[in-house]
Formats: sequence, structure tokens, C-alpha cells
Amino acid sequence: MTPRRLPWLEPVWQRLPPLAARGVHAVLLHGLRGVGKKSLALDFAESLLCSSPLPDGHACGRCEECRLTAAFSHPDLRWVLPQALAEKLLPQAVDEEEAAEAPSEAGEGEGKPSKASREIRVEQVRALSDFLGIAAYRGGQRVVVLAPAEAMNAIAANTLLKMLEEPPPATMFVLVSDALDGLLPTIRSRCVLVQVPVPEEKACLPWLAEQGVAEPTSALALASGAPLAALAEAAEQAVAPEVAAALYRMLERGQALTAAQIAAGVGRDPPVPACVRLMQCWAFDLIQYRARGSVRYHPQRQASIGQLAASARSEGLWRWADALAGASAAREHPLNARLVIESLLARYIEVF
Repeated sequence: MTPRRLPWLEPVWQRLPPLAARGVHAVLLHGLRGVGKKSLALDFAESLLCSSPLPDGHACGRCEECRLTAAFSHPDLRWVLPQALAEKLLPQAVDEEEAAEAPSEAGEGEGKPSKASREIRVEQVRALSDFLGIAAYRGGQRVVVLAPAEAMNAIAANTLLKMLEEPPPATMFVLVSDALDGLLPTIRSRCVLVQVPVPEEKACLPWLAEQGVAEPTSALALASGAPLAALAEAAEQAVAPEVAAALYRMLERGQALTAAQIAAGVGRDPPVPACVRLMQCWAFDLIQYRARGSVRYHPQRQASIGQLAASARSEGLWRWADALAGASAAREHPLNARLVIESLLARYIEVF
């Protein structure tokens, strides 16, 4: 599961306990992916179930209720997630029987594993009726956490809407959304909307450094300011420091870059997805500098980008951006990783 008690979420947290005290039955946490909304939802659920909450509303973390919640085994807490997300975030809480019965998308042949669904199915939402139809096991509240809410199909969304229109007593629905516009307006209207904004850089950089991110400023910029997305990319998809350094050296040469330097600078088996993303961010900054005189992803390299943008041709830039988009679409299955990166860098020379 995502890290807990994230420091930049405290201002948002202060809005949640008063909502529970007012008897609000549904809260919708929304904002950019990777800012910690699911972590905040778990903290809120834990506080609602805690038998001895702290003065600031946070759960004590010591009582039996908190231990059950931390182990994802509290009988009064129900998670509703797409199977693919549940397997990633809550592997210990995945219903193996339900997963086994999920319809296969890989074909009917024996031995072919079913593909984990990225959709919240109507059966999952209907199953809440049994959960909500009886009194709380532990005598307190019941909490339903559903994320991401926009993953519900139309039937599932309308089924949930009926529950929100006639909420059972002592129940809190906590919905999480990365794309508020993807939700039915009627569902949004039945919830109290709580925006989780992109945090300030100064609140995230020390935390990212503590998590072992080598260049937190760059990682945060590449993730559009979303710290958890920055952490995930640093852990799973980031270019190794030596590969990134070689790429930046070549990109900063601009029109002076030669085919020989490309051949010498690209490693034997470069990570295509991460390299393509780095170059896409570079292209974006070149385009933005030409239009606005500023950069988004590489603030520490703005001087170099400014000089390159002055000699770049708009047509060439857009053609290179199109080439990068095409490579990104096939990035997971390149025929020859080195050839892909060398080709994109050769196209980069044509920008100038």
C-alpha cells in the first residue's frame, strides 16, 4: 500500500474529521494521480474505525481496531478496487475465489491466465449490499473505500448511486478519483468534494530524499509535482543515473551532436520506456521555452534549453515530438532497443 501519514497531506486532513462529525456520509477525494489520495483515504478510514482517536482526529495506531485496519482485515472496512489495482496495492486483501471466477480476457483455451480487470465491476458494487445490510461487526461505523471511482462502468456507477441516495446509518463512503470529469454528475453531487492539491515542492523534497530518490528535484518535476508518482518512477521506470547523464550530454549538444557520438553514447540495451519519457519531457521543455520562455521538467537545465530553443525549428520540434509519441506507443516491445534510441537521437539532430 502507499506510504502513510504523508506530510504534505496534513492541511487536507484537517478538513476530514469535521465532515465526519457533521454526519456526512460520502466524501470524494480528487486530484492529480500520485499525490497520496488513497493513503489519505486509508488514514481517514482508520480514524473512523479507531476506538481511541487522537485529538487531531488521527487514529491512535495502537488499539485493536487500528491493528485490524493496518492488516486489511477489519470486518467493517470494505475496499472496492479494480482487480488489477487490488493485486498491486492490496495483495493480501484480494479475494482469491473472486479473482478465479473473473471472466477471462485472454481466450478460452486452457492454461491461459485471465487478465486482471482495470474496471470496477457491477458485481463488486452489488456485493456491498450484503456488507451494508447488517450491523457493524465491531459496533462502530462501517467504511467503504472505492478507488478510482472513474473506473466504474455505467451500470456499477448507477448501482452505487442508489446506495448514496439512501445511505445506511453509521456508514461512510470514501471515494477517490484521479479524473473528476469521468464520474457521473449525480455521484459527485451526492458527495462532499475534497480536493487534494499538488503539494508545494518544499514539502515533498525532504520526504523523497528520505525514500532514497537520488535527484528529488528532477524526479518531482518529471512527475508533474506528484511525489508518489515521482517515487514510483524513480523505483521502477527511471533511467539509471549514468544512462540519464549520457542522454542529457547528447541532448545538450543539439545541432553539434554527431552520429558517432550517438553510437558511442547509447548503451547496449537502453531502457526504452524511461529513455523515451526523458526525451519527451526534453521536447516539451524546448517547445514551452519557445512559447513562454520557461520550462516545466528541467528547471536546473533551463539555461541550456534556452540556448537550444533559440536555434530549434518549430517544424523540426513537432516532427521529433511525433516520433517520440510513436516510439512511446510501442515502447514495451521494441524490436531493437538500441536502434530505437539511436534513431530518435538522429531525428533530434534534424530539429536544428
